[in-house]
Amino acid sequence: MIFDKFLQQIKAHRLLCKGDKVLLALSGGADSTALLHLFLEIKSHYRLKLAIAHLNHQFRGNESKADATFVKSMANYYKVPFITENLSPPAVSRFGNQENWARQERYQFFQKVADSISAQKIALGHTKNDQAETVLLRLLRGSGTLGLAGIPVSRGSRFIRPLLSIKREEINAYLNLHQWPWREDSSNKDLQFSRNRVRLEVIPSLENFFNPNLVEVLARTAENLRGDSETLEWLVSRLWGQYVQIKRDGFSWSVNWFQTLPLGLQRNLVRYTFNRFEIEDFQVLKKHIDAVIDLIGKNKSGKLIRIGKIEVRREFDRLLFEKFIPGSVLKSYCYPLKIPGEVQLPQVGSVFEAFLNRGSNHSKLLNRWHFFLSPEAVAQGLKIRNWQAGDAYHPYGSLKLKKIKELFLKQKIGLNLRPSWPVVICNERIICAKGFPTAADKDLHEALKTDFEVVIEERAIT
Repeated sequence: MIFDKFLQQIKAHRLLCKGDKVLLALSGGADSTALLHLFLEIKSHYRLKLAIAHLNHQFRGNESKADATFVKSMANYYKVPFITENLSPPAVSRFGNQENWARQERYQFFQKVADSISAQKIALGHTKNDQAETVLLRLLRGSGTLGLAGIPVSRGSRFIRPLLSIKREEINAYLNLHQWPWREDSSNKDLQFSRNRVRLEVIPSLENFFNPNLVEVLARTAENLRGDSETLEWLVSRLWGQYVQIKRDGFSWSVNWFQTLPLGLQRNLVRYTFNRFEIEDFQVLKKHIDAVIDLIGKNKSGKLIRIGKIEVRREFDRLLFEKFIPGSVLKSYCYPLKIPGEVQLPQVGSVFEAFLNRGSNHSKLLNRWHFFLSPEAVAQGLKIRNWQAGDAYHPYGSLKLKKIKELFLKQKIGLNLRPSWPVVICNERIICAKGFPTAADKDLHEALKTDFEVVIEERAIT
């Protein structure tokens, strides 16, 4: 019976291909011991190459050593390659949450070993009981649909859980029937751990008073929600691909479009966007998503929040997600611009080139300015610097002096772009600025006989 469930799980979810090399993650407990024996039964049919990995966290001293010895003895008996590693006690003592740290270290270890032996799959021994416990724990913590979907049968293309449809009682019966020993972890009885309390007290109590088939019900709920979650994820990924603009350092979308979506879809889009950054050890929490939704609701441009290594900012009708890099604050710049000559500005991805009495006839210009300068001014040359607070000039076509900040607002140029915005000056007088007209000063447009015609062109750095 247990073998049939195991095999059906593999076939239904296509967990294995013939000829796969599979790394078995073994602790020595009943679940992982059963995992080994079940894989030995299908080894020849699937033409599998097996290896065993065991990570000793050294939480329980001699008991942990005995676990490692037991797993090694099984590997030797069945002639399966064995890889193990011990974690140093100082690393253990420095970590606050022992359970989370141990889980993280295990996954990293299994990945590392699988890479070293070129294993296509890593098999884990999670059972239906583990699934039920996970769903109940997440329900108590207020998880959403994805959290209540529990443990997936597979994660990525590598991690597989072929025992997820099998109850722990079935596994114990299977091992006892064949008289195969296993190790008992004494820490599984320690009620200071939430999962142990759920396993030993909460679930038995609920089974006794409400539903004797609680484990089955919770596992089935997880399976149903997994399907709903996958459907929602598919929809979010389609919307994301269609409406989200991908930038060099992040992502952005239209706030007006976003606000037409149902709140549940908004929340999932925010979560999906955070996850696209693929930042190690960063977990998207409900409070993070709520903070972004609240930022949008305030309907004020320029507002910014920082969540971990990600900055989220409202810029007019756009919501921007960007990776925050400490020390990346822009330094002021000021470069001489000879006439003729050019300046490359990697800060904005542009080249500014000045010409005398002609232009370049370049077909892909971002901006072009035309004006006249005296021979003395041409000899002295121009300067190009970043915008500074208070910069103002009289742009051509305007009736009065304008602060460049006003022009930023009119053109809806975001706060993140302004500090590096290029401004061209001559003798501390602003001649022009990126995206805006030449200054309206009379002498720049009505040449004397001795004046020279100057052209400045901006093009993208290629």
